[in-house]
Amino acid sequence: MNLDKYKVKINASLNATLRSYSQIFFSENKFFSILLLLVSFIDFWAGISGIIAVTVCNLTAFSMGFNKEKIKKGLYGYNALLVGIGTGLNFEPGIVLLILIIFAALLTLIITINIEGILSKYSLPFLSIPFLFGIWIVILASSHFDALGLSHRGIYTYNELYSAGGSTFVKIYDWFNSIKDFEILKIYLLSLGAIFFQNNLLAGILIAIGLLIYSRIAFTLSITGFFAAFYFYEITGSDFAQLEYTFIGFNYILTSIAIGGYFVIPSAKTYLWTLILLPITVIITISLQNLFLPWGIPIYSLPFNIVVILFIYALRQRITGNKHLTDTFTKQNTPEKTLYLNKTYVQIIKDKNFFPLNLPFWGKWTISQAHEGEYTHKGFWKEAWDFIIVDKENSQFKSSGEKVEDYLCYGKNIIAPASGYVMNINDGIKDNKIGDINTVQNWGNSIVIMHAEYLYSQLSHLKSGSFRVKAGEYVQKGQVIAEVGNSGHSPYPHLHFQIQASPFVGSKTIEYPLTNYISENETTEYKIFGIPKLNDKISQAVPHELIKEAIHLIPGQKISVISEIAGKSTETVWEVEKDYYNQTFIQCTETKSTAYFYSDETGFWFNNFYGNKKSLLFNFFIAFYNVKSAFYKDVSFNSFIRPNLFFNKILMFFQDFISPVYLFLKSEFKIFYIEEDADLSPEYVILKTTVKNSIFGNENKLLNFEIKILKSGIIQIIDNKSNKITINTKI
Repeated sequence: MNLDKYKVKINASLNATLRSYSQIFFSENKFFSILLLLVSFIDFWAGISGIIAVTVCNLTAFSMGFNKEKIKKGLYGYNALLVGIGTGLNFEPGIVLLILIIFAALLTLIITINIEGILSKYSLPFLSIPFLFGIWIVILASSHFDALGLSHRGIYTYNELYSAGGSTFVKIYDWFNSIKDFEILKIYLLSLGAIFFQNNLLAGILIAIGLLIYSRIAFTLSITGFFAAFYFYEITGSDFAQLEYTFIGFNYILTSIAIGGYFVIPSAKTYLWTLILLPITVIITISLQNLFLPWGIPIYSLPFNIVVILFIYALRQRITGNKHLTDTFTKQNTPEKTLYLNKTYVQIIKDKNFFPLNLPFWGKWTISQAHEGEYTHKGFWKEAWDFIIVDKENSQFKSSGEKVEDYLCYGKNIIAPASGYVMNINDGIKDNKIGDINTVQNWGNSIVIMHAEYLYSQLSHLKSGSFRVKAGEYVQKGQVIAEVGNSGHSPYPHLHFQIQASPFVGSKTIEYPLTNYISENETTEYKIFGIPKLNDKISQAVPHELIKEAIHLIPGQKISVISEIAGKSTETVWEVEKDYYNQTFIQCTETKSTAYFYSDETGFWFNNFYGNKKSLLFNFFIAFYNVKSAFYKDVSFNSFIRPNLFFNKILMFFQDFISPVYLFLKSEFKIFYIEEDADLSPEYVILKTTVKNSIFGNENKLLNFEIKILKSGIIQIIDNKSNKITINTKI
């Protein structure tokens, strides 16, 4: 048992060390980590110094009880690694250097923890700020360390090339330098190598290869950012040649990768912002060089840190989201996978910045006036809805319709569309006679509820004296707050509903979607988020009990799975768990495959899969990918599945290059609600799901599944090859 514990600790330490290398490029890729480790050893003593620094840092972090997940990802180690490599390169090897590196690594760890504590309050990354403080402190203090000798490595390039590879390396170096047209490429490669303090082409070439293998988006961004900086130097007449002998060119590479593909979901707009921000980075770089020059301190990665943190913080201050410039709320191990995963979120929840607002009533209502309406809803108040109730003959009143009481919606309860605080109530305004309007008290009896900062809902034309809440009171979603009336600018009873950014009755409206409703017009549609239109008959989606129970999976739950494939029956067990980040997942005890999922009152959807794609869990993942808890016969909806789950690596390699702009590989999930055996207390419901894979719009493969959900808690899935999976969620 003790031996197993030691093995776990050793593996954790090795992973933490390796990932510290690739984290410099925001990666956890093991191949890339090993390649970067080898690059650091192009200068042997620099490589040794880096290994010592990162090992000391990670072991100390483990022993002090800091966040193990962050240590394993290399998040606490990469700054100490850079300090170690930089220190090892600047000074001659010896016992004094070893002591200095150990204490510099410890200092960098302490700085890392403190800076993380400060910046995390604003949801900002610490990037390489701890490295800057660490290396600057070492440089400033070293002038008093007489026992340290300055290193001359890296000065006599030809001697070092000859000792490393003989005359062959020297000839290759001379040949490359003789090609004038590739001067910019040479400086790009040198800038890549400079990230690891290696001022040679071999380091740059190896890093470029590793970057290309790790991520096509990161690779193209590195080139985009570097060339944007180069041409800005050209336009302004600045000396770009200085990048060949200073450690600053990598600022442009790291800035473009961070902004274009890591902290912001890759898109055409992030590439555009890379082109915009790189000239700014150049300006900051040159100004900082002039500022730091009298002190004899290199600026290293300071411009990169300033630009990235300023830009991320600016994005966080936005009031509304932008689907083309969205910060990464769930990061994957490559920008491509982050992009593909985000597209699944976009299809399912549209935009994480939308606070969910439901319909403010029960039952089915009709929109008599929508946005930019025929009579009102114009100008500052154009984004609003008027709701009425109609009967089977499409009439909104009974009898003669001469009294407010004749109208089907009059006196009906109105509910809070979401939880929040009541900010304003206007009451005491009498109902109008049918056909009459009150132009003085235009909004009539109204209520304004604050749901979030800059997000308020207003409900108007309510019945006097019907309010069940008071100003300042906190209301729950679905709580009855008032009744429909006919007050204000209202010729007949109806409910006026609008979303606004301020707490006053009659404020300017904003366009904002409603969530989780059924819309009936020419077709019946299930809307996760949407803007209801004129004449739509809409109702809040109501969960179906069988589906609701089937998708109610909680951590600690065990699931029995029996498969029947080609006449052979096998049985296994899945377990529902929750990870450190509070993400819920199903794990197969046999294959260790893992499927992450999310569920709420609207339904269930898988958002990620790791492991064996031939496993039963993967079949369940694609068959049950996105199931809404409401059941409405003949309703269907589509959602996007990440293509990297279905297409081979060669196709994905080419797709990755242009994925921020265009997807020629697509995987689409579609679900159909087919049958339930009874309206009241049904014993089962039947769903059908398909996954269609296409290349440039041409169907490549189609997968079909029939799903039967039983009252007993059993889910039966049959694929298009008649293979059967029986899932019992209630063991």
